Amino acid sequence: MTAQILGSELSTLIQDSKRKNSELRNAAEKALQDLKALPVTSETQLTADLCRRPHFISPFLIACNSHNAKFASVGAACLQRLAVSRALPKERLTEVLETFKECANLGPDIQLKTLQALPSLLQNYPAELCGELLSTALQICSALQNTKNSAVSNTAAATLQQLVTHVFDKVSVEDERALEVPTVAEVPGDADPVSVRPAAYDAYKVFNDLNLLINGEKPAFIRFSSIPQTSGLELVESVLLNHGKILSTHPEQARILRTLLMPMITRSLSDRLAFPVTLRIIRILYLLIRNYLAIMTADFEISLGLLNHMLDPEASTIWKRALCLEVFRGLYSEPRLVLAIYDQFDGSEGKRCILGDNLAAFVRLATEKPAVIGLGHHSTLPTTRGESKDTASEQAAAEAGALAGVIGGPVSDVNHTGISAQWSSIKTPCIEQLDKSEAPNLPETYVYSLVLTCITNLSESLAKFILPLTVHSDSKSKKRNKTEGFPSEVEPSQQKPVPGSTSTRNRSLSTTQAYRKKNVPVNPLSLKNHSAHSSVLATSNLIHECWPAILATCSTFLNAALDTDYYRALVRAIQKFTHVAGLLRLSTPRDAFLTTLGKAAVPPNLLITNIASPRTPGPEQAGLFSNTRGLLSVESLSVEKAHRSSHEANTPALGPRNLLCLRALLNIAIALGPTLQSAWSIVFETLQVADLVIALANRQGGGREHRTLGLEGRVKDELPTEKVEAEATAVQAATRRLFESTVDFPNESFVEVLQALCALLHPAMPPENTTHAASSSVHPQILHQRRMGSVSSISLNAGTSARDSVFALHKIGELVALNESRLSQYEGTESGWNVFVSELVQCCGNSKTPTSTRLFAADILSRTAKEIAEQSRADGNRNKTQIRILSALRSQISALYETDLESTDSIDETQIQIHQMALEALKSVIEQCGESLIAGWDSVFASLFSVFVPARHTEAKKRQAAEPSGNTFIKSIRVISKPLARSAFGSVQLVCSDFLASVPDSSLATLLELLLKFCSQQDDVNMSLTTITFFWNVSDFLHIRSDLSSLANKFDAVLNQPREELDDLIKGGADLPMLWLQVLLHLSAVTTDSRVELRNSAVQTVQRIFENYEDQLSGDTWILCLQLVLFSMIESNLAAQTVIRRSNPSTDDIAAWNETTKTVLNSVSMLFLAYIYKMDDPTRLGDAWRDLIGHLSQFFSFGSHALGRSVFEAITGVLARVDKADILGMSSILETAFLWRSYFDHSQKWQQRPEGNQEAFLAYANAFKAIYRLGGESIDSHILSMLPNLEQCVVDSDDVAYSSDIDRMTPLQTQVMECLSLVRSDNPGVPSFLIKLLGKFCVLPYTSADPNSGRKSPTFIALSKASMSLLQTMTVKHIAEDDIYRSGSFGFALTSLVRSIEGKYIWKPDGKPPTLWQKATETVLLILKPGLAHMKVHDIRGDILRDIWSQVVRVSWGITTAQIPPNPPASLDSDEAFDINAFNKLRAMITPFLGSSVIPDALRRSYTRNLFQASLIHASEPGEASAITDSPLEDIYEIRFGHTKPTMPTLRTDMAYVCFSELISLVRARDGSAEAVKLSQAAAPYLILRAALPLKSYIADQPLRGRIPAPESQRGELMFTIEKMRGLESEPQSIPDIPGVKSKYKKHLHRIYPLLVQAMKAAVYDGEVLEKLIGIMDVVGTELGLHGDD
Repeated sequence: MTAQILGSELSTLIQDSKRKNSELRNAAEKALQDLKALPVTSETQLTADLCRRPHFISPFLIACNSHNAKFASVGAACLQRLAVSRALPKERLTEVLETFKECANLGPDIQLKTLQALPSLLQNYPAELCGELLSTALQICSALQNTKNSAVSNTAAATLQQLVTHVFDKVSVEDERALEVPTVAEVPGDADPVSVRPAAYDAYKVFNDLNLLINGEKPAFIRFSSIPQTSGLELVESVLLNHGKILSTHPEQARILRTLLMPMITRSLSDRLAFPVTLRIIRILYLLIRNYLAIMTADFEISLGLLNHMLDPEASTIWKRALCLEVFRGLYSEPRLVLAIYDQFDGSEGKRCILGDNLAAFVRLATEKPAVIGLGHHSTLPTTRGESKDTASEQAAAEAGALAGVIGGPVSDVNHTGISAQWSSIKTPCIEQLDKSEAPNLPETYVYSLVLTCITNLSESLAKFILPLTVHSDSKSKKRNKTEGFPSEVEPSQQKPVPGSTSTRNRSLSTTQAYRKKNVPVNPLSLKNHSAHSSVLATSNLIHECWPAILATCSTFLNAALDTDYYRALVRAIQKFTHVAGLLRLSTPRDAFLTTLGKAAVPPNLLITNIASPRTPGPEQAGLFSNTRGLLSVESLSVEKAHRSSHEANTPALGPRNLLCLRALLNIAIALGPTLQSAWSIVFETLQVADLVIALANRQGGGREHRTLGLEGRVKDELPTEKVEAEATAVQAATRRLFESTVDFPNESFVEVLQALCALLHPAMPPENTTHAASSSVHPQILHQRRMGSVSSISLNAGTSARDSVFALHKIGELVALNESRLSQYEGTESGWNVFVSELVQCCGNSKTPTSTRLFAADILSRTAKEIAEQSRADGNRNKTQIRILSALRSQISALYETDLESTDSIDETQIQIHQMALEALKSVIEQCGESLIAGWDSVFASLFSVFVPARHTEAKKRQAAEPSGNTFIKSIRVISKPLARSAFGSVQLVCSDFLASVPDSSLATLLELLLKFCSQQDDVNMSLTTITFFWNVSDFLHIRSDLSSLANKFDAVLNQPREELDDLIKGGADLPMLWLQVLLHLSAVTTDSRVELRNSAVQTVQRIFENYEDQLSGDTWILCLQLVLFSMIESNLAAQTVIRRSNPSTDDIAAWNETTKTVLNSVSMLFLAYIYKMDDPTRLGDAWRDLIGHLSQFFSFGSHALGRSVFEAITGVLARVDKADILGMSSILETAFLWRSYFDHSQKWQQRPEGNQEAFLAYANAFKAIYRLGGESIDSHILSMLPNLEQCVVDSDDVAYSSDIDRMTPLQTQVMECLSLVRSDNPGVPSFLIKLLGKFCVLPYTSADPNSGRKSPTFIALSKASMSLLQTMTVKHIAEDDIYRSGSFGFALTSLVRSIEGKYIWKPDGKPPTLWQKATETVLLILKPGLAHMKVHDIRGDILRDIWSQVVRVSWGITTAQIPPNPPASLDSDEAFDINAFNKLRAMITPFLGSSVIPDALRRSYTRNLFQASLIHASEPGEASAITDSPLEDIYEIRFGHTKPTMPTLRTDMAYVCFSELISLVRARDGSAEAVKLSQAAAPYLILRAALPLKSYIADQPLRGRIPAPESQRGELMFTIEKMRGLESEPQSIPDIPGVKSKYKKHLHRIYPLLVQAMKAAVYDGEVLEKLIGIMDVVGTELGLHGDD
């Protein structure tokens, strides 16, 4: 491409120069030919080929020298292109430069082409372009710079600067290879000449001449054309800016700076030069200060002093002041430079205090025009003068404009107040306005904004230098965040010199103090071996000397009208100054800055004396209101105070700027945390005031209660609500981080924080005549006056103190929660635990403290204890931690009751709530670390005991309640509050259920006493019941760990001592067996409690304890426990029963105590039985049993069946399971039998308080069985005296509720029957007694009912049936014994059974089959058969025999007859069949004996008469059988009047026919024996009468019927009678002969013959009857001999 352009340009020159310049044409043609001859392969090849042809550029040189613009333009362009392509021959460079020099006078285009070529030449030919060639190039640029064409002039200036820069660039390259380049000249140095190399020499000459030019002198080496001073200054600035290293490392250059440049600058600062020159001089000075301070200290002292002097308004114009401030702004932005200036000047003897003077000037600047900057009581938004500053919308608009970042120039036609980015800044700083020929019109407040910026930059610089040095060496490698911007630079993660982020609550903490030591920022002053130690000292001295001026300046601007950006920057500066001072351990400036931020963090109207208050300020407020100016530390220049409304003035509220300062204060505290020491009070008091203001604003704004949990709440300010909320959120986050940062504090630092917070709990009275310090005061008193009468003395309301305390408590709680690991790992004095606990305990226990505060303190302490306990579980040093925690809770509770309790009425609800919090915390501690809880059990139990009212306060109550005296009952325990007891009980439950193994042996006795108290408290029965279970747990625990066999040895010698001495011995025993015995004794004591559930549970628990240890307890130990524990329970119960029954108790009370007695005795019996086979010595066991019997017998004296039942059940429980009497000894069994028999000796007392006896008698019967089984023959001698008691049990027993004994015997009846079955009847008299007894039982259904008794008794039906069975068995068993007959027992049995048989259909409740009469019938038949036979054998006669046969006759009558009710039973037919069967059996049994001569005739007549009556099918009409007893045949032939009304037959027709047939059978002729004759004689009259009755009825009624047949039943009876009488062959001796008639076997027919004749007459129309009558008449005739043989 280059070849084409060159060829084209050469062709153009050839064409244009044909006629005008032949030399040019020839040279161009020659060059074109050479160009065309070159092989163009690449640009590089072309460049190389052209360099080897020096004549190729001749046409271009000729064209430039021709002074023809057209030719020169082409020539200059081609030369410039060749220079760029590096195609110019080196040997012709001089010609080229000369040619360019000639072109400088041509047109602008050519001049520009020339200027474009020069940099390329210098770049492509650096080695060749030096010396004169360089001078020529510079001369060309300087010449062209003076042209009038601005484009050429500016280009020339830029090119010149570029060339000068290139010159110095060559020096840099040369210095890199200094050993390879020889020196070429010597130049002047400070002392001796300096040898320089070529490039350095050129640079020396150029820089020297430039300085000569700006000083107005002629150049010495370079042929510079005259250039403007400003251009020269710009070139010098460019060299200083771009090649400062060269100037500082080359002595010859440094000499130029000292001898030429600095004197010129010093002179210029004192002269009134134009703005452009002054500007450039200031810029050069700034560069020199930045880069060459060390080598020109003396010169800079003067220059910097002049800059400080120029800041005075009288010394210079505003633009010069602005330039000076901009220089200082730049200086302050570089930490190294600031410290170097201070070290060189302020820190050196005899030198001027440059920085000190500068900062002092800032103080003067800040206060020179207070109205301009809007100085007042507090910071406000900038406003436009003449307009309302209180218009919120305009303020918001101004703020929005500032936040938008629109930085505009000054507005000349509007006056403003305050410093704002809108009108206090300019787009381009003065020092950068190089294009201005006149000074700019600066805003009036611009210089003040620069002061703010200087302060900010200074703070940034000091922080940048100091902060990295405070990080420990192992953390320096960690990346730090940027420090630009706000508020990011104030976050603790950046400013706090601690590695990593702040720990959160759950963060894993270091367990060594050494680690926390590393979190304390390193004091840079201690780094004496550090390379920057001198700078650190300089920093420290700078702050120490200059902090008053800095603080004064900052304080002034804090109360000026600043927009948001400037205000934030100012706060950031204060924060950084504070930070640095704190890191350097400069407490005085640190506290002063903290105090300033603290004042700015609260609203100023908090100090107005007329603030709304419900009360008049007291004298202590005088200090506050007398020195408001002092508190603000500024002049009272507020111009807006008069414009505020009364409501706004009287309602302090936190604005966003207050919050901003508060956040800065908090972030400083985060960063300096471990080093703040006493300054923590400033931070916390500020927070407290802020919280108070928020509460006041909320209360006055809406009356809503504010929760003191931080800084939540509404605030008022000029910004929109969302911005205020954002600031408030940021403050909350900073507060949270502040407290989180304390996690990594060393213990000493943490204690300081804690003490500062605790100090807020004790507001002090303000001192009199307090003089408030100014903002520059050394001691930070401002916020301490929160407690001393300044801020806090404002009378907001009566609850201000309470709110302060709650605020402090909340922060204490937050602090402690974050440092729980610390508190758990170190000693209380070291970690601050003692301080924390003592303060909160004091707060909880102070009754004058508001309730909310006390509760809050209690909650914090409780919550902290729980959290620390949880952390201590994995701590190897947990013992001490646990002691501290538990002691704290104990102290908290103790503080509530420091004075003796008069009564529970004196305890308020707050005390109870605090107490409950502590107990819940204790429960949580035990729950979390119960397994690992080793120490502190004394505190645990003391805390748990605290819920009970001391005994001395309950005695009076007991006396008033008239409780029984003595030791009969366990003492009732009163609790302070039921919820308290429940809370404490939760801990007890945990201990006894899960953590019993952790309780030391020395505390077990205390635990037992505690359990006893919980058992004895009367407020919650469920609690008491559960405690019983805990006793069991403790017993198991003690038993596993102890040898209980040792107990017997300890009591051998003292067992017979009084019980009081034994109790003292047991309580004094500290070993585990004694403790185990204490468990049992405590449970024994509980058995006398007033609550039945508790008593019974205690008894059962004792029982289970002994049952569980059955295999482990020795016999001796068991006997000991029996005597000390079980007998003690019985004795206590006896005593309790005695007392209760004397006090007129209710039925329920007695029933409850009876139930307890039952439980006690049952348990004792079961335990006695369980251990009975463990005794090797039966004598001791028998003694123990007799002792027990002696105790049991005492219960009879109460006349209670319930107690009797319990006694007998206890006895039965043991004896029923004893295999043989030898185990207890026969004497013990007999004594038990005597006890059993003696029960009814107290029957009179039973009537005093009637009770149900069924269960008692049942137990009584069961006891008999057990006793009788073991007593054997020894009891038989007493059995007859014992059996009546059983009978009495049955007879006197009550009816069983909701049950019936008709079908099934009652349990009592069953047991009594079993007892009777068990009795051995071999002994004399016993069978008879038993038979009589059973006979009595058989008739109990008929004899027991007593309508006058008012008592409902059982029916005894089932018993009667059972008794009949046993009676049968017993009678049959002893049927052969004579005694049962002669004693009347047999007869009595028959009598009893007859009673049931005769009650057929009369006694309704017969129950299920068989009925009573059926069972009695069967029994009679079974005993009668063998009995009759043995009666004959034993020749029983006389009354005994008569009595027995009388009952037999009654039996027959009872069987054959029945009193059928109007509604016959459905079983009538079956019953009849049963009776027929029974009668047949009976008849077969008794008929052989009835005819005996020993049986009276009357009995036989009774028997046959009964048969006659039972055989009647139809009831006889009056007069038909009226004298059957004495003369049955007296009126046999009398016929009554007839009738036709139907006569109903008997319902038992079959039985009637059987009896009729039996009568016939008895009369029938047999063997003719005397017995048969006697029997037939007794039956014959009744048979004749029986046969006559149907005939007489037929004779009387049939004639009236005519042809109508008789009723079927009557007709059947008549036919049966005729038929039977016809066939009967009667006993000849049974019926006397009729006079004149002789017959042997038909005498009976003779007696009824008249009736037969009459019947035939009546049967004239009844052929069948007539035929029967004819037949019988034939028999009569035959008997009389009336018929022949035919």
